[in-house]
Amino acid sequence: MSRRIPLFDGHVILTIKRTPLTLDEATHTLYNRAITDPTSLTDQERRTITRRPPPEEEDALCRRACGQSLSELVRKAIQNGDSLTYKESVILATGVDSSENERLWREAARLSAADRELLERAMTAATTEEMKRARESAHAIMKRWVVAQCEAEKSLSDHDVRNIQFALRVPWQEHILSLNQMAVCGLLVFFPKNVPEWPSFKERIETAVYHGLHFRPRAMNEEVLAKFTLHYVESGIIDNDGNNVAALQSRFLSMRDGGELPEGLRLDAFLYVDEEAIRSGDTVRPFVWLLEPGETARPLKVHIKHIAPTLFARLTQRDLSPPEARRWPYRHTSELEMLHTAAARSKDANGVADGIWPPRARDM
Repeated sequence: MSRRIPLFDGHVILTIKRTPLTLDEATHTLYNRAITDPTSLTDQERRTITRRPPPEEEDALCRRACGQSLSELVRKAIQNGDSLTYKESVILATGVDSSENERLWREAARLSAADRELLERAMTAATTEEMKRARESAHAIMKRWVVAQCEAEKSLSDHDVRNIQFALRVPWQEHILSLNQMAVCGLLVFFPKNVPEWPSFKERIETAVYHGLHFRPRAMNEEVLAKFTLHYVESGIIDNDGNNVAALQSRFLSMRDGGELPEGLRLDAFLYVDEEAIRSGDTVRPFVWLLEPGETARPLKVHIKHIAPTLFARLTQRDLSPPEARRWPYRHTSELEMLHTAAARSKDANGVADGIWPPRARDM
């Protein structure tokens, strides 16, 4: 018995097996012994019940996924559970072989209610106390990520989501991790002196960046998350008449060439906030300014929701090779003038052009 589900106007047929499964007598006996006398189980029997591969294969799969054997990962979870990454937590919670875990639950769905309950009780009994403790830590980390992801999803529109998904296809994280000597990555942000609204606007920036970087837990490397920073510098040369651009460029160059920037920040671009940007906090699309030190550079409005990962991924693309990597998956490369061209296509919720980058992902 199976269920056929047509997809893509019938061009693809998904077949789901629904034929009932029945546990054989030997399996019933093993499961009942696991429940009544778990100490009698051998390691192989525990692995059979919980669908874990042999030790050598399990450790190899675990090392391939996270650089540690499973026993090392379990020890880490017990001794310092808060240090687990999302990926490590998923491994502990679901096993090193995700395909086997999926197969287990597909088969379980085809068992009778009584056999399914027997399987679940046997798996619980066959799981070692150390693994149970490790999974408690893993579930706590996963819950934390789920909360962060849900909050991010609430704050993002469909267009925001699409832009972030595009940015996560750029290998910018791999590039950051290849720069082993860099303790941080990120951008310098100049902000104005003596503006009472600045602290609350800064908080909005930080929240927006957090949401952007926590929208897809499986897609983010937590070492990159720990490295990413916005380095804030107070400046008395920011004004709203456009005369501050050259002064800010000069200040940035002075800091860059004088070794005042934390190693790892972008050296070809920076952000700044003026009173116009702060006032945008009252609008649907609040922004900061992106600027480069070149003489012909024009400031670009950047939506605060897309400082990271979208903008930072695009800036990092400038460092990638071959040339195709500096564009894909977008239509254009990420020089400042190209970003301006894209921003010219950007519209607010009412369809009015607002010049705030990024536009819809398909327009880049």
